[in-house]
Amino acid sequence: MPFGIFLMVDHKQQEGMMVTLMQRFKSQRLPRIMEIKEHVDQGCRLSEYDRLFLDEAMHDAQRNIRHVEDIPECQHLFIQLAHLYKQIMNKAFDNENRA
Repeated sequence: MPFGIFLMVDHKQQEGMMVTLMQRFKSQRLPRIMEIKEHVDQGCRLSEYDRLFLDEAMHDAQRNIRHVEDIPECQHLFIQLAHLYKQIMNKAFDNENRA
């Protein structure tokens, strides 16, 4: 396979991976993460299920960033996700200390 064609196929695979990851994030991860954030913002404690979900979401993000690390929009999204995770965990920690 000529080098140029290989780059095009690799780019198409990268694009497809990005679309798949973004769809999954938008339809599955983000709504649940926002529910959890609202829950802790109301002063509630994280359930074990919430903790496991957040851990899995962050683990998936860390594992999948290599597929999209060359795409600036995705880098920005991953940074925002990490910030959101930090906000949730900080608030959850505060809620635990008040309980």
